[in-house]
Amino acid sequence: MFKKSRIKIVAAIMSVLVLLWISTLGLIYISSYLEMAEQNKQMLMAHAEMYTLTQNENTPPPRKPMPNEETDRHEEMPRFQLSTFYTAAISYDRQVLEIQNEQKTLHSDEELEALAYDIIGGDKTWGTKNGLAFYQTDKGSYLLVVFMDNTIMEESVSTLFRYTLIFGGIAMVLFLFLSIFLAKKIVTPLEESYKKQKQFISDAGHELKTPVSVVSVNAELLSREIGDNQWLSNIQYENQRMGLLVS
Repeated sequence: MFKKSRIKIVAAIMSVLVLLWISTLGLIYISSYLEMAEQNKQMLMAHAEMYTLTQNENTPPPRKPMPNEETDRHEEMPRFQLSTFYTAAISYDRQVLEIQNEQKTLHSDEELEALAYDIIGGDKTWGTKNGLAFYQTDKGSYLLVVFMDNTIMEESVSTLFRYTLIFGGIAMVLFLFLSIFLAKKIVTPLEESYKKQKQFISDAGHELKTPVSVVSVNAELLSREIGDNQWLSNIQYENQRMGLLVS
């Protein structure tokens, strides 16, 4: 009985802790991912705002970017300066005007061009694709798709998730032993009280059986001496009832 009670207490404690752990893990992961995604979007927008198409005889004059405090703020951020950006300028008739790709070993111009056409043909203005965060905008005389390497963000989120799982799992094991200890502490006084109660009932029953037996024997001997008697019959009846209660 008490073993089942301990198991139920441990199960209840661990259920609450696991539920809290999963909820906390989900909130941390989702909030971190959304925050990083929003930062990526802002940096891509800032880079797109600063972008100017290289002039040649076949391209229209670019629209000059307006001064923007938000753009300047992002430009000064260390993460913005360390990030790798790629750009693809596409004319309205779907002709490639310019591909800016400083890391050709990671992504080829053809890959960026294909991604840009795919993104322009879709309905999303920003998001992630093939490990790259992207943002598309209309620069007034052409379409611009800006890419940013998303590997660092994905690795950061994965590392956060992995370490949260590892340390959370270790914490759950520690809490399991703690809950077992607490369950034992909670149940032990009840178990001892129950044992004492059983011992008391056993002792009391044993002590009461002796006088009941003595009264029964004496009443039987007395009935043989005096014969039927109302008062003696009452004594025998009540003594019999007492014997049943004691048993």
